[in-house]
Amino acid sequence: MAWTEEKIRLWRIPAPEVLTLIRRWKEQRFERVLDRGCGPGRHSICLAGQGFSVTAVDRDPAALSYLKRWAQEERLPVTTVEGDILSLPFSDHSFDCVLDYHASFHTDTAGYLRGVSELHRVIKPGGEAYVTVKSKNDAVFQSGEPIDRFTVIHENQSPHFYAAESELPALFRGFRILECREVTAPGVSSPEMRVHFHLLLKKEDREDLDEHRLS
Repeated sequence: MAWTEEKIRLWRIPAPEVLTLIRRWKEQRFERVLDRGCGPGRHSICLAGQGFSVTAVDRDPAALSYLKRWAQEERLPVTTVEGDILSLPFSDHSFDCVLDYHASFHTDTAGYLRGVSELHRVIKPGGEAYVTVKSKNDAVFQSGEPIDRFTVIHENQSPHFYAAESELPALFRGFRILECREVTAPGVSSPEMRVHFHLLLKKEDREDLDEHRLS
């Protein structure tokens, strides 16, 4: 997504699920949070305002520039990093938890699996992640141009990864799925209904993630 000022204005309000998540993570006494694919920073600002130590990563410099200005206006400490969210520029076990809200599925299957491995790598043992995944029940998956069993090309010529609920355990090897909800809702900048899985994941003590198997 190309972040224009008009689009950014539509993406300032945090998702209600994240407000609930914040309460949970405060109860868990988590401190260091990664907002992966932060965009202009609606969730980074919300998390920082609740006292979390927030690192926000995105590949779009325009979105990060907006977030920096917003954080300065709110006098909130947010560390911004320009980088590939599927190949994270952070050390192992850097974060207590990771938020990946409508971010990492803008890729093909190989890219998504690499992103899951990276997610597992940067979270501390016992840490958690909140991830949204596009559902194969979404009409766009049925109408898009397929490039593999999990990926279709959208009208804007970008690949998007989709999964079925039965495929999620194999996809997120190394994590225990604490919660899985399939949510149908309109997009932030579009009235069209979209279908996503909302997953709360807990990192397990497994490091054997060199290969993912999606049967």
